[in-house]
Amino acid sequence: MSDYLIKSLLAVLLLGAGLTAFLSMMARFGRPGDEARAARLRKVHKAAGYIYIALLALLAFFGAKFLVEIGDGLSVRGTLHFVLAMTLLAVLFLKFLTVKTYRQLLKNAPALGMTVFSLTLIIFLITAGYFFLQTTAGK
Repeated sequence: MSDYLIKSLLAVLLLGAGLTAFLSMMARFGRPGDEARAARLRKVHKAAGYIYIALLALLAFFGAKFLVEIGDGLSVRGTLHFVLAMTLLAVLFLKFLTVKTYRQLLKNAPALGMTVFSLTLIIFLITAGYFFLQTTAGK
């Protein structure tokens, strides 16, 4: 199994965890209901968020290893991926700090979460999506 396939499959799992976290909080804030439902959605969001962070750390490790191997020969798509990935890490770090440490800024967490998911989707589409398109096209 190639490194690209492994990273792409991990990216699918990352997107799934991100989508689960995103939709659980969208349902929590978008459709207020009873407290038992809200507590369940928060637990789903928290579990999916920690899975997301673990997968992202693994993918960042693979990405850093690849970056060291490739050196200065990074393509434009690779450079865009790197810049967006660093942006994703920064926004995720801000969201984590907001939720865990700076609770008075909690009102910003939904916007940060939407940004994290949007960046995840964009990065997935320009890398793993591109890889899957290339492999199904027979190239």
